[in-house]
Amino acid sequence: MRVAQIVAAEHVAGADTLLRLTLSLGEEGDDAQHRQVLAGIKAAYAPEDLVGKLTIVVANLAPRKMRFGVSEGMVLAAGPGGKEIYLLEPHSGATPGMQVK
Repeated sequence: MRVAQIVAAEHVAGADTLLRLTLSLGEEGDDAQHRQVLAGIKAAYAPEDLVGKLTIVVANLAPRKMRFGVSEGMVLAAGPGGKEIYLLEPHSGATPGMQVK
């Protein structure tokens, strides 16, 4: 698991529950490690409210081909679902790429 920063978020055309998140896992510039994650959090979050937030991602999963694209990880959230989904956020001081232990 790693700390990731959400650098972009958008609705997935044709998907009722998915948002496409672009996550930064560290390095800036040419060495940037960006991952695309499809997350079923559309009912709880507007894409524009997510950009810049830190979250936790399971980063060692194999990319998974889904109906709406490839997902390269999984963000962690709590809650029963629907509008009650809460992305896990690290405390201030955590930076993208840090390992979660």
